[in-house]
Amino acid sequence: MSVIKRTEKENGVIECLIDSSNILLSEYDKTKKTLKITFKAGTQYLYKQILDRDYVRFEVSESQGSVFNKTMNKYEFEKLEKIDTTELLELIKENKDN
Repeated sequence: MSVIKRTEKENGVIECLIDSSNILLSEYDKTKKTLKITFKAGTQYLYKQILDRDYVRFEVSESQGSVFNKTMNKYEFEKLEKIDTTELLELIKENKDN
């Protein structure tokens, strides 16, 4: 399990495709201090007021799921709309094959 593709966008959002048993995508907004996590089931959660050090610990870990379970549960969050993860799963497969 690990980050297989990291993209830092012009708007300050760091997007990571993740090869994990449960997490597909993380999107960290450095300005707003929010972290959106997309899970394999398509559920999405937005975590608020994330400390930079907690995000970095999450991103560089060999097991994002483990760090997520230990660290992110202390933050306020909201459940977002469920999405179809087919495209994300294909992106992860493509990036793993390269």
